[in-house]
Order: sequence, then structure tokens, then C-alpha cells
Amino acid sequence: MKWIKVSLYFAVPILVFILSAYLTIDILLKKQENTMCPDVRGKNVEEAKHLIESKGLTLSVLRYERRNDVPYNHITVQKPEANIPIRKGRTVNVLVSEGPELVQVPVLTDQLLEQAEEILNERHIEIEKTIYIPHAKTGRVIAQIPKGGESMLEGKKAVLFIGSEKKTYYLMPDINDANILQFIEEMDTKKIKYKTNIEKSGHITPGSKIRTSIPPKTIFNGEDEISININLGG
Repeated sequence: MKWIKVSLYFAVPILVFILSAYLTIDILLKKQENTMCPDVRGKNVEEAKHLIESKGLTLSVLRYERRNDVPYNHITVQKPEANIPIRKGRTVNVLVSEGPELVQVPVLTDQLLEQAEEILNERHIEIEKTIYIPHAKTGRVIAQIPKGGESMLEGKKAVLFIGSEKKTYYLMPDINDANILQFIEEMDTKKIKYKTNIEKSGHITPGSKIRTSIPPKTIFNGEDEISININLGG
């Protein structure tokens, strides 16, 4: 019986210590507060950090990842998930977007349109629109958006301004028998295209003997071909 007493002498304090520790841990766990994990997806890191810390939690960025659909420095994934209760003091791990890849735009000024298209294709840049502007550098790039040397987001398109021949406009005069030859001579000098049609009709009224496809006092493009109808009568 003596050894039982000795065993109890050592065992009781140990049991009391274990029971006390268990009760202490249990009480501490019960006293720990829970909080609702905030949703920080789509927020930038600074905003998310402030929101998480206001809930008694800690933010940890695990890594950055390339995302074309999420702006730079914005959170894409979080663990624990949003809107679930967690104990205060826990760490919320997040993945953050590096944003879409940037592509450097080549300088295309003075390049022929065909050459500019080849250069852009090599950089995987599409042309959104080609705008022609009267300019001495016909068929060449005279301006571009974005400018050469700038960076643009992958997937964005470029706009090219191409030089085209300058167009000349004239005012159609009121032609009659007296100035028809003078008018034709002037068109030959200005290299305006025209064709003459000879008609024969007995129904001639004043002012109807000479007609043009473009009415008098009308502005026309110098590249347009004009029809001159001359009625010789019947």
C-alpha cells in the first residue's frame, strides 16, 4: 500500500496541473473573439490592408500573377474566403495582379503603310483604324496613336494617319455659247477630266443648249469627271 500512496503523491499534482492547463486553454479559446473575414478581392493592396487590419487580422501577399483582366496591384484571390467568421489575429493570404503586359510601340513615322503593318504584326499590335490625310508624304505614316516609343497595354490597337494626295476643288461656272471653248481650255490646263456629248434636239430653250453633269455654282472635286452635253438643235 505504501507504493500506492507514493504514486498518488506524485500523480495528483500532475493531474491537477493537466486539468488546470486544460481549463485555462479552454477559457482562453472561448474568450477569443471572432470576426467576419472581409471581401478584399478587386481592391488594391493598400485599401485591403487597411480593411483587414481594422478587423483585427493581418494581410500577407503570397505572390503576384499576370492578369490582363485585373488592374495592377489589385487582389485576385484570398484565403480564408470572404464573409466567413474567423478568429481575430489570423492572417489573410492574397494573390495580387501584376496587370496586363505592356508593349512598346515602335516608331512608324515616314514608313510606308505596308511596312508599318509588318512592323506592328511582329509586335502583335493590331491596327484599329487607318485615316488618310492630304499630305506631301503620300502613302506614308505621318502620325500615330499611341506615339512611337510609348508603352501600351497588350491587346490595345493603334491608329495610323497616312498621307494621301491633296484634293483640289473648283466652282462650276455658268457656261454658255460664248465661254464654252474658254471653259474647256481651262479644264485642259487644270487637268480636269471631262467628256462631251453631242445631242440633236429641236426643243431648245434659252440656257439649255449647254448642260453639265454638275450644276452651275456648285463646288466639285477636281478628280471628278464632268459630262458636257451640247445640244446642236434639230
